[in-house]
Amino acid sequence: MNEHICYWTPQTLVELVRAVIWPLTIIIFGLKFKTGISEALKYFFTKNSVSEFSASATGISAKFVAEKQALELKESTGASMKLPENMALEAVKERHKKEHSEFSETLYQNIKIHLNSLNLEPTEKIDLLSREVSLLQSGIRYYDISKVLFRSQFNLLVNISEHGNMILKRELQSYFEQIKSHAGDAFNEWDWIKYVSYLITSGLLIDHNDGYQLTLVGISYVNFMSRNPQLIDELGKL
Repeated sequence: MNEHICYWTPQTLVELVRAVIWPLTIIIFGLKFKTGISEALKYFFTKNSVSEFSASATGISAKFVAEKQALELKESTGASMKLPENMALEAVKERHKKEHSEFSETLYQNIKIHLNSLNLEPTEKIDLLSREVSLLQSGIRYYDISKVLFRSQFNLLVNISEHGNMILKRELQSYFEQIKSHAGDAFNEWDWIKYVSYLITSGLLIDHNDGYQLTLVGISYVNFMSRNPQLIDELGKL
């Protein structure tokens, strides 16, 4: 009788896990949480559309592009950076009470210790803290913009900043058509007006005569991102 001996190398075991155990795990979790997964997928695909789907020897991948930039803007309008309504003292105190946490209390105590160590006059403390708050608020504004801005839109802002902070509408339309021709199906239902709408509603551009002008927010955002190039690579890949 012939005996067949199997040698279970570490590589063989790894491949077995990949081929059998992991798919079984997915099936078990899928059966157990199918309702939750289904709802999550429905929500995801209402927010995004597939711009590219590919399969290769290394696996299956899909690239998604945000279709509702304006909606995303409404959901993240920088409410966390807005000061309380009318700047009334009661409103400020109410905000502090509502947003208070253990971590914020720790930061508060550390800031007080730091300020006391500087031995500043009261007016100097106010100026220092006001400037610090302004930097934090502008940083939050830039973060909110970056969450939904496309890389091509940022490149457009840079181009505008290098040409007198202005761009004609026909030039912007031509720019969009060029981007669209290299974006596959991502911009199939877009036109140049939809493309520029987020830049306007977010305060980066304003309509000016026959074109668009870069605003103070737009200029500051471009400068901020230029000082932090690692953040540019995290923008939407369109």
